[in-house]
Amino acid sequence: MNVLTRGMRNALRSPLRSVSVMVMLAISICLILAMMVARSSVNAKIDEVKASVATKVSISPAGVSGGFGGGDPLTADQLNKIKSTAHVKSIVATLTDQLSTDNTSLTPSFELGSIGKRFAGGNSSGSSPTIMFRSADGKESGEAPKPRTVITGTSDPSSVIASSKLTSGAMIDGSSSDTIALVGKTLADKNKLKVGSTFTAYGKTITVKGIYKSDNQFENNGLIMPIATVQNLTSQKGEATAVTVTVDSSDNTSSTVAALKTALGSKADITSQEDQAKESLAPLESIAGLATAGVIGASVAGAVIILLSMIMVVRERRREIGVIKAIGGTNAKVIVQFVTEALTLTVIGGILGLGLGILTSGPLTKSLVSNSDSSTSSNGPSLSAGPSNSSSGAIRREGGPFRSISNQLGTNINDVTSTLTPEIMAESIGIILLIAIIGSAVPAWAIAQVRPAEVLRTE
Repeated sequence: MNVLTRGMRNALRSPLRSVSVMVMLAISICLILAMMVARSSVNAKIDEVKASVATKVSISPAGVSGGFGGGDPLTADQLNKIKSTAHVKSIVATLTDQLSTDNTSLTPSFELGSIGKRFAGGNSSGSSPTIMFRSADGKESGEAPKPRTVITGTSDPSSVIASSKLTSGAMIDGSSSDTIALVGKTLADKNKLKVGSTFTAYGKTITVKGIYKSDNQFENNGLIMPIATVQNLTSQKGEATAVTVTVDSSDNTSSTVAALKTALGSKADITSQEDQAKESLAPLESIAGLATAGVIGASVAGAVIILLSMIMVVRERRREIGVIKAIGGTNAKVIVQFVTEALTLTVIGGILGLGLGILTSGPLTKSLVSNSDSSTSSNGPSLSAGPSNSSSGAIRREGGPFRSISNQLGTNINDVTSTLTPEIMAESIGIILLIAIIGSAVPAWAIAQVRPAEVLRTE
């Protein structure tokens, strides 16, 4: 019988101890694999968010927040400066306006409440705002304002409303200048509109190309059109009330923001989503750190289990080792036998552990992310949707692009899918072998110190 065969058979020489060692190793290796899957999945999500959100920069006219404040729309010249700035990959321009019953055939689908009456404003076409003031005793003064319909022109309609939200029709082309629109569901129902129907706005006939249903009732009272169409209808050629910039890399976001501030000066307010993304990613980065620590801890635990068990075996078989050496066995052969024994225990425990790890890695990853999300929701700041409006005239969507950024941070960040890749499996197997080698190192040294004459004389 050669040393390899003897080593594998000796691994099961003491069934109770062998099973105990293999079970403990299986638990350690299960934890290693599960933590590696969690770390890989979380890091993949972090990279995805950094690529899609941390590269976003929002630009609005200086002093403007939603429908409030002063300032003038961003001009065509300013938009060209934004496009030509280094590291700017793409931009989405938005122009919002309000339609009253004076310049559209549409009837708004909602009535103004106390908030709308208090803050309702005019539109950018020149009509004067009528504001209803409410005193401390509840009395109102001024002419009651009428609800308005919000119109959003954008170069990328999918940034305002996802195509999955369309209940009928098709998405419009943001680069078009045709008099076409997507209509909110409640607004369409109120005015009995369907795909192919027409209505008038600014004295022009607008064709309904699609109807969408948002989760927000206010947005369902809105219209979405190509930005060039809104610019032409409102005589704001080349202008925009908001721009979302996509930078080519999250590493260049800070420098791009600085360059944009230099190019636009005091005429625009420029904010980056980088800090918000970093804050939102902090829980996931903590999970990645925890998973790394778990891998290291479980690996050390596995090596210690093998180390202690093999030291015990060497001590119990000290006479056997001395006899083998006395009849001509070399240190190398004896060491190989015991390393084979340790490797056999580790491999069997590893197979069991990998099986358990495959079954538990998904639930463990979801549990870690869920617990982190719950902690952040209860203790941390909530994610806002960027500039918002609370009047009848301005939709939260200066809208669309900025709200979609926050949606990515608020929902997609927690959508972590655990994936067991061949690379992770290969790394796990490598760790298993490393555990066996490390766990056998000290026993191998102890074996080399055994002298046959001393053993036979004393035992």
